[in-house]
Amino acid sequence: MKHLLLILSAIIFYSSLFAQPVVNGKELYHYVFPSFVQGTVRQKSGEVNKALLNYNSLTEEMIFDQSGQKMALDKLEFIDTVYMENKRFILVGKVFYELAANTPIALFIQHKSEIIPPGSNTGFGTTHTSAATNVTDLKALGMAYQLRLPDDYILTSNKVFWLKKGNNYYVLKDLKDVQNLFVEKAGAIKEFVKVNKINFRNAEDLTRLILFSN
Repeated sequence: MKHLLLILSAIIFYSSLFAQPVVNGKELYHYVFPSFVQGTVRQKSGEVNKALLNYNSLTEEMIFDQSGQKMALDKLEFIDTVYMENKRFILVGKVFYELAANTPIALFIQHKSEIIPPGSNTGFGTTHTSAATNVTDLKALGMAYQLRLPDDYILTSNKVFWLKKGNNYYVLKDLKDVQNLFVEKAGAIKEFVKVNKINFRNAEDLTRLILFSN
């Protein structure tokens, strides 16, 4: 794939990894899509490449499948936009944000997840500790790129919502964060949130709110 250099430590996966694992009744899945999908990578030069793609929310890397090998897109400075399943992913720094509302003040979703490793038994139950350093370890072993994570780990989703005005990104957590960027519509936005019972952790609710606010 021209201009898309691959990371050296490419991981080969077994076909059985394409099934979503269920652990204690919950799916331990850290990709945006349940399987790799046909996508398009548009470079800043205008060149377009097709590939089987998915976004890994644990490593925050765009992964593509090439003949059974799962590799992360490299040389990100050449990439403009990635299209998958009618969704657009824009490069922001070294990670990709999903464009949820393409409006003058736009809404973006940063897909993130955290893995918590098993802890020691204190006699009062099993404890778990933060897993920030373990993501690096899992990447080195290739486990972070598998669809199935170890059964004794805990995976938590942590989406971050952003509003983009001009060239600046502002984190979106609550009503005031929206009102600060739409001052002239602050009252109408408050009423919209109340009437529609907007959940500020729900992507669909926030998309509706930002479309209304614009």
